[in-house]
Amino acid sequence: MPATDGRYTLGVNIGFHDASAAVLRDGALVTLVEQEKVGRRKHALGQTPADAVTACLRSAGISADSLAGVAIGWDISRTKLAEHRRFGPAGLRRLLFPDAPPAEMPPVSWIPHHLAHAASAYYSCGEDDVAIVVIDGAGESQCTSIAHGRDGRIEILRELPIHQSLGFFYASASKWAGLGEWGAGKLMGLSAYGRPSHDVPLRPTPDGYALLVPGVDHTPDPNVFALSFTPEYENAVRSAFSCHYPYAERTGEEAMSYADFAASVQLAVEESVLSLAAEARRLTGARTLVLAGGVGMNCTMIGRLSRSALYDRVYVPPVPTDVGVSLGAALVEAAGQDSFHPVRMDHAYWSTELDDVAAAVSKAGLVSRSLPGTDLAATVAEALAAGRVVAWARGRGEVGQRALGTRSLLADPRDRRIWERLNIVKGREMWRPIAPSVLAEHVGDLFVDTVGDGADFMLEVGTVRPDVRVRMPATTHVDGSARPQRVSRTTNPVYWELIDQFRRRTGLPAVANTSLNLAGEPIVHSSQDAVSTFVRAPGIDLLVLDDLVVTRSETDLERTVELSSAAH
Repeated sequence: MPATDGRYTLGVNIGFHDASAAVLRDGALVTLVEQEKVGRRKHALGQTPADAVTACLRSAGISADSLAGVAIGWDISRTKLAEHRRFGPAGLRRLLFPDAPPAEMPPVSWIPHHLAHAASAYYSCGEDDVAIVVIDGAGESQCTSIAHGRDGRIEILRELPIHQSLGFFYASASKWAGLGEWGAGKLMGLSAYGRPSHDVPLRPTPDGYALLVPGVDHTPDPNVFALSFTPEYENAVRSAFSCHYPYAERTGEEAMSYADFAASVQLAVEESVLSLAAEARRLTGARTLVLAGGVGMNCTMIGRLSRSALYDRVYVPPVPTDVGVSLGAALVEAAGQDSFHPVRMDHAYWSTELDDVAAAVSKAGLVSRSLPGTDLAATVAEALAAGRVVAWARGRGEVGQRALGTRSLLADPRDRRIWERLNIVKGREMWRPIAPSVLAEHVGDLFVDTVGDGADFMLEVGTVRPDVRVRMPATTHVDGSARPQRVSRTTNPVYWELIDQFRRRTGLPAVANTSLNLAGEPIVHSSQDAVSTFVRAPGIDLLVLDDLVVTRSETDLERTVELSSAAH
């Protein structure tokens, strides 16, 4: 068990979506857990972070009584919500620690939402003088913020009101295209199939952008958080969208009819964020830009920012969404203490370990064999090269929405049919792209331009070299782009070894990687989740759980191991 010396801070997001918890020790991140992954409900809609809190404390080896403070990534202290008994000390004690409450509720800090976002990026980027841009649906009264991080402090320089929300605008566009309010990633993927020929009501301006939607310029009620777009906002945006083909919200027709619309919205957002980033550069003079907020998940936009030469470096943490405000809130609270040592986030493996691996396999009636790291990598590389689809779950899980080699579904990127197979396994739309995990030493061999920091967390799109596209068609999008994960030997050595073993067999230093989950489900969290996914998905040929190779029959297990041995 970890030692309990040091000052522990718990950060939480208690919003109505993406609840999460993070534990810091003297300002250094120990564990971050997303409620959706432990609670098994996408975006943890309507859930408290109680399960995530329990998992964090268990992983850190402490109890709630060890906490010196609790920081919450919303500031309700000046609203009527603060008067609700749920948010008093007794109510928060029950909400956050229902099973093992502390003897007394630790001191609580209410952190402004965008300040928490900004802190999650600033204190984890490893630099001191940075421009900070936060873009999401809404904070307490703002949707976009520009700040300056310097000398360990964050100064908010400018805020845009909620009716200028790029997050709500993009979500409205996603709904219009029939992809759902949470379909922003789908809309971005669809945009690559279209041409930006529509005149959407969003314009870059010399100091940022302007959302030109009449009838939504209003001051929100300070007692009510804008957790989604208002009916007035949505109706005004829908009216603007209806002026262009196909003139109506998608219900049952093919999504490709909305490809030009998606491309137009995507381009408008990219141009707006580029202008906003230029304004942040002017206001701060910083040569590094850090971004947070849900719009930071738009990896096509991040790729364009990275290539723009506006900044020397563009950094996005692996949790730019509201999941990250638990981390940011805790960092703000901890920054005010004498001992504050935040860590540079050069990997995303901050969730919990797998547990009861052998028991989960046995209970499901599956068979397994334990292999040491090098043999495990060689066995799986041989299976991938033979066209098999492998579920790969090892060690501490990733945080964020991207699978980065500890809760991944892997395949051979050389076979275009793999793209179709993986989308069928996951129950996804057939036009959605699959990403490659690439050895860090070989990213430049596969991509035209330098790929920035975003690739560490699969948050930046790059252009695949023309001669490489035919070599990895399963992970090259229709426009010649891909969203790579740059895999470091230092941060994930066994996954790096697997890809290197695949390279030795095929000449390609990359594997196809998508998240290990089925349609409508969060990424797997536990051994039980991984086994359940494998059992319910016959299209997955092999499961790896820590150092166990798992199959459905003894015959298949022997064939898998023998195939690798013969290749040696």
